[in-house]
Amino acid sequence: MTARRGSREDGKPPRRDRMVALFLLGLLLFNPPLLRLFGVEGEIFGVPVLYAYILGVWAAMIALAALAAERR
Repeated sequence: MTARRGSREDGKPPRRDRMVALFLLGLLLFNPPLLRLFGVEGEIFGVPVLYAYILGVWAAMIALAALAAERR
């Protein structure tokens, strides 16, 4: 049986597809309308909420990129 173009025999999507999906997720999470939701008064451990959101999402994106790029 032949595998469809863009998929592997074990059913997992290729690394490129995962990276494209991660890029699109990043676009969504760093979209200005969503950032405005976190531009409120308040702090988390002394850090403004918007900065905490941006740094948290940035760290999560790096971790997800590392998982997506990992070879098995």
